[in-house]
Parts: sequence; structure tokens; C-alpha cells
Amino acid sequence: MNFNKIFLIVGRENLRKDGSLNNSLLEYLEQHQFLIVYEPIGSAIYHAVNFEKRYIWLPDIFKKIYRKICLFKYAALNFKNYYNYYKKNISHLEFRSRILKQLISKMGSDKEIIIISRSSGGLIASLIADELNIKHIICLGYPFKHPEKEIEPHRFIHLKNLRTPFLIIQGKKDEYGGIEIIGNYTLSPNIELFFVDTNHDFKTSDDDWKNVLTKISTTINLP
Repeated sequence: MNFNKIFLIVGRENLRKDGSLNNSLLEYLEQHQFLIVYEPIGSAIYHAVNFEKRYIWLPDIFKKIYRKICLFKYAALNFKNYYNYYKKNISHLEFRSRILKQLISKMGSDKEIIIISRSSGGLIASLIADELNIKHIICLGYPFKHPEKEIEPHRFIHLKNLRTPFLIIQGKKDEYGGIEIIGNYTLSPNIELFFVDTNHDFKTSDDDWKNVLTKISTTINLP
């Protein structure tokens, strides 16, 4: 394994909604000589999800307890960040951005970092990528507009000037922005849109999923 090449996984807010998708994606990524690193809060949740898969026979109450233990352990190890989040009214977006920047900065400037993101993870990654050593961002289901809210410019205004190469794989029927996003947003020439026949939950046919993986592979030159 080449430890100078890193897949950094940055998930959606509710990681538990993406169990099967994450498993399929990770099975694909594990075939390549990259170190796989999770966004800090994501690592705690992924660990809990893997525990639940391994011990599927356990009653739900024990799974919930273990999940809380994982999150409590993460919070204890990152007390300063959580203090700022709860006591100083930092937004969830700013909190996750700060944590992710800290992680990437510790990796060093000699690393080849490719961010694989989902939904709000793509928003966070694109907000900080130009400040850091990021080779490429890939997002499955970028959240251009919350379906239950008015337009929020912070979701997309920065995309017109983004310098980091960014592949957005978007569902044609995504409720956070489907095929209609073409022409509705000013996007940097470093951003590429690739559409598949799905919604924001990204449940696809086997053929569409193969097309997604092929697109990822060719975009970042995987063998």
C-alpha cells in the first residue's frame, strides 16, 4: 500500500442512511493502493456500523449503546472542538469544516489526497479544498438546494471560482438538485457533472453503478 496516496471519505450528515452505498464504494476503493482515511466523526460512526454488521444478532439496544460509546469516545478525544461547537454557537457546517481542515493539515503536503464525498460532505470538501493539498474531489449527490428550504447561496456560490478539480456525480431525480441544475448554477470549469438515473439516496441499477465506478476510475486515473 502507498501511504502517500489517500482516499479521504467525507460522508453525508446521516451516515447511517448510506450503509449499502458505503459498502459498495469501499469494496471498490479497497482494490487500489491508496490508504483509506475517514473524516474524524465519520470514523466513529463507520466503526459502529461495522460492529452492527458483524454482530447482527445482537438486540438493537446493545447496538445503540455501542454507537453512543463510539461517539462519546470521539467527543472525549476532541473535547476542544466540541466545546466550541456547543458553547460558542459554531454552525454544524463550520464545525465539520474545521475538523476536516485539521485532519488534512496533519497529513502533510507530500500526500496525494482524493476526497470521496457524499451530499453535505461534498459541500464541506469544496469549501476548504482550495486552501489545502487536495488533488481531486468526487461527490455523489451534491446538495445544491435543500428541498424544504429557500435558496441558500452558501451551498453553491463558491463553486464558480473553485480551482480544485471536482467531479459531481448527480442523480437525475435528486431532490437536492437533479438534471435541472444544468444552466441554473455558475460552475467553475474545474467542475464536471455526470448524471445517473437515481435520486439523492443513490440507489442505482447494477449497470448505473458500474458506470459510476468507471467514471471515478477514469477521472482520477485509477488502474
